[in-house]
Amino acid sequence: MTAPAEGRTVYIPNMSDHAVAVVGALRHHGIPAAVLPPPDDETLQIGLALCRGRECLPCFLATGDVIRACRHGVIDRAHAAFLMPGSPGPCRFGQYRVLHRMILDDEGFGDVEILAPSSTNSYSGFGEHPQALRLLAWQGVVAVDLLLKLRYEFRPYEREPGVTEAAYRRGLRVLEDATAAGGGRRLVSAMDGVAAEFAALPVDRASPRPVVAMLGEIYVMLNPHSNQDLILQLEAAGAEVVTGTLAEWFHFADETKMDRDVLFGSWGALVGTKALSLYQRRFERRMADRVAHLLRRPADPPMRELFAMARPYFDPLLGTEALLSVAKVVHYAAEGVSGIVNVMPFSCMPGIVVSGLSAGLRRDFGQLPWLDVVFDGQRITNIRTRLEAFVHQVSQFARTRGVA
Repeated sequence: MTAPAEGRTVYIPNMSDHAVAVVGALRHHGIPAAVLPPPDDETLQIGLALCRGRECLPCFLATGDVIRACRHGVIDRAHAAFLMPGSPGPCRFGQYRVLHRMILDDEGFGDVEILAPSSTNSYSGFGEHPQALRLLAWQGVVAVDLLLKLRYEFRPYEREPGVTEAAYRRGLRVLEDATAAGGGRRLVSAMDGVAAEFAALPVDRASPRPVVAMLGEIYVMLNPHSNQDLILQLEAAGAEVVTGTLAEWFHFADETKMDRDVLFGSWGALVGTKALSLYQRRFERRMADRVAHLLRRPADPPMRELFAMARPYFDPLLGTEALLSVAKVVHYAAEGVSGIVNVMPFSCMPGIVVSGLSAGLRRDFGQLPWLDVVFDGQRITNIRTRLEAFVHQVSQFARTRGVA
């Protein structure tokens, strides 16, 4: 389904803190919504027990989140719907909703709905006012992306442990409320308040850390449980981390949709998507301006520029998430980051492709340090040692290149 039945609450899987923005947008449009508890070891075990073992880690966790909520009475099943977006192409993500429908029925939870908007139409077609809802959710996602950037630039240099996280959590609540109130000017004003609070945090940047870009499969990249709090571990080892954003996935969906519109001659749809993309870029710049004085990288390049960056290594017509990862590697490497961490679920095809291209990418950027980290749900026992060795290599690379 693409719209919840009347009286149902929409539950959002807790892939990342962006979920609060989606909840805020739904509530503003009169759709009751809530975020599910974050995935943990229990949801992983449920997912492993119910799946066939050939799926990826995000599938195990998403499945466990849904079934745990049903089993534990977290939701009123007769009045509940789970949001499980999809996408076309070779990634198994597009089939999660099919699998979940089968498992819910087998487990006796056939009364629960699944809502499955798709990237084929840029996740439009949801609710009574699909375009307005889509745009409001987009605004909230952009705001949370910027808040995350503030978190990662400030936390490694805080003089009082915990102040950055406290400011981040307060900011998250403010942005959720502003989104639920209708976004737009309210979100811009909320971001001004967030910027003022971060500007007042006590930090010491006298000794800049080497910067590592953590990129890869979007769920593992954004979800702390699935990546074993990899950003915190990299910071503990002495690095500063930049990472991909959820907003860029929306841009990616828009640009690939426009390519399909051109291919099939859908000129009306092309104009609509182009207008949507232009609006999004304008609002994104407006929000980025509120924190530009606090961030070295407040805004990302347009997606077409990223596609051009990737072209020497991976033709954009091939699509898949690999295109986005390769493009961001080139972008960050050109900006002077001193290392790349490519995260992926076990057996992830786009992640494997990116890993296979790493030799050429490293060569063209002065043997840029690179670390592939594969997650399958098992705890990686030597991850701390690997990260410490990697950050040491990154530090040496930064010194030889004269990069902080």
